[in-house]
Amino acid sequence: MRLLPEDPAVRSMAAATLVNTTGNGIFFTLSALYFTRIVGFSVVEVGLGLSIAAGVALFAGIPIGHLADRRGPREVQVALVLMIAALAALYLLVTEWWQFVALATAIAVLDRGSGAVRAALIAGLVQGSDRATTKAYLRSVTNVGMTVGTGIAAIALHFDTREAYLAVMYVDVATYAVTALLMTSVPHVPPRPAGEALHMLSALRDLPFVAVVLVSSVLTMHYWILELAIPLWVVNETEAPRAVVAVLLVINTVAVVVAQVAVARRVVTLDAAVRATLLSGLLFLGACAILGVSGGVSATLAVVLLVVGSVVLVAGELCQASASFLLGFELPPEEAMGQYQGVWGMGFSISSFLAPTVMALLPLALGLTGWLLLGGVLLAAAVATRPAVAWASGAQESRLAGRSPTRG
Repeated sequence: MRLLPEDPAVRSMAAATLVNTTGNGIFFTLSALYFTRIVGFSVVEVGLGLSIAAGVALFAGIPIGHLADRRGPREVQVALVLMIAALAALYLLVTEWWQFVALATAIAVLDRGSGAVRAALIAGLVQGSDRATTKAYLRSVTNVGMTVGTGIAAIALHFDTREAYLAVMYVDVATYAVTALLMTSVPHVPPRPAGEALHMLSALRDLPFVAVVLVSSVLTMHYWILELAIPLWVVNETEAPRAVVAVLLVINTVAVVVAQVAVARRVVTLDAAVRATLLSGLLFLGACAILGVSGGVSATLAVVLLVVGSVVLVAGELCQASASFLLGFELPPEEAMGQYQGVWGMGFSISSFLAPTVMALLPLALGLTGWLLLGGVLLAAAVATRPAVAWASGAQESRLAGRSPTRG
């Protein structure tokens, strides 16, 4: 797979994404350790601060996406990245908890808006199913960048001093400035023409679209299986060595980098997206069943089951992500793409809120039964995608015909 696609505009976005996500990899690896070990906050203080920030930022993508519709997504994106750079630099001067919460909240708001604006920019640069393929490229590049950033963060972890943490985290700050510079080479996308659908709350009032978002928010809980459920399951419930967790993460990362674009190229219509979503639900159920039986068996068999389960899991992830990319671009109206992307991004925020509790209450508390229940929940959400998309698609046709999108 080519790391950078042939289209010069998308290639510029991919380069900016690579730099930006390298910085993200640094920050995600080091930030919690920095604020607890170096600054001296408790784990509870850091967790509460981040939860407050996430809650405040939940709806941020809508007004910022609307701003991108009105002013042009490239210009808004450059401004957002530069503001995040300044806030990230201030982050490293924090000494009091209230400062941490204030800066974490401001960064979360801008970052949530940046996601919506980035999707609107993709929609302005390419057309049709190429939008989903482009997003798949950028997801592959994101995985590469996060991996590189994690490797850079390992330098600070090795020395484990305040100076090492600060030096590496200032590299993260620099990546934002470089990202903004690279974004200026992306072609200008003109503002969307003013129209009836451009009221700032139009996307939230589009009930069929919101229904798809809510179904998607349940289905995307699958990401926390690898990030949260599997590590704790391996350590507490299996005989497998702890190092296998790293192996499973590598399998997932490599699979996404190598295969995400190829899978996305096969999902080019709404019907294909619905079928891919249903297939993902079946794969998630299968993965949960395999992972669930890895407890209480020998170490060797546990490793085999964990690897096989993770392969099935990432296969479902590739299908679900490809379908999500296409649905997120095909269902919104063109004249309000930015704010609709803000609502679409809310689905992941809702999933982030629900998933830790679901993982704790089901697989981590109930064992195999909990794994099967989790797989059933994900499959049910995948099945519910078909009627939700049919409703939203019908509303889209009504919208094009000049009727209200909420009347189906």
